[in-house]
Amino acid sequence: MNWELVFIGLVVGTIVGLTGVGGAAIMTPLLVLVLKVNPLVAVGSDLLYSVPTKLFGAYLHNRQRTVNWQITITLLAGGIPAALVGVGLLYYLRTHFDIKLITLWTRHTIGGALFLAAAIMVARPLFNRGRVEDSSGFAWVGSQRLRVAAIGAVVGLIVTITSIGSGSITLPLLTLALPGVGLAELVGSDIAYAAFLIPTAAAGRWTMGDVNLPLVGNLLLGSLPGVYIGSKLCGRMHQRWLRPAVALTLVFVGTRLI
Repeated sequence: MNWELVFIGLVVGTIVGLTGVGGAAIMTPLLVLVLKVNPLVAVGSDLLYSVPTKLFGAYLHNRQRTVNWQITITLLAGGIPAALVGVGLLYYLRTHFDIKLITLWTRHTIGGALFLAAAIMVARPLFNRGRVEDSSGFAWVGSQRLRVAAIGAVVGLIVTITSIGSGSITLPLLTLALPGVGLAELVGSDIAYAAFLIPTAAAGRWTMGDVNLPLVGNLLLGSLPGVYIGSKLCGRMHQRWLRPAVALTLVFVGTRLI
């Protein structure tokens, strides 16, 4: 047992359970920069570690009714086909291009976008004064369903190639596409989406030999209790505090990616 890895898993798991953001975006840089893990192995191991982490988080959020399955299923309608395309594209890129360079530019782009997403998330209540976020009577409006499916497709492709984006991209985009849905419910729906999306991406990495099982096992020892703690906090935390907590996580993750 490596207590350093267990602690890292606990911290990242808590952040994921609370905000739905920052799993791979925090974990992969920690593995590469702090623990000196091979970047490709770090990405593959992080994806496999994320499977039970996200599944457990989805289970907890579903129990406390912070998952909107209409949103999750629509995300998956775009995400699963895109993830399958991503696996094939990844095989091609690894034989024709420098995948590390592609991942680096993707990380920088996502990092910059997260700063903008954090600013929008904090500023949105100023533009929605007097409007209550309540999705108890949720119904699609206009082209929202199509936009959410497109979000799922974009995230599915990026996650398969880089392991980054299941929360870091999905949640900010959902807050823009579905402004009337409560943030806790978007977090839960995002985690449930990732729980079903990531196994496809992880399977592709497994076939390429980019997985270190002992590393994954140590991370899980910390991440599963962390997800439990974070999910409980998410369900009980008032929107007034949850929104800045998510925004701060986005900023922190953005600094790790740029």
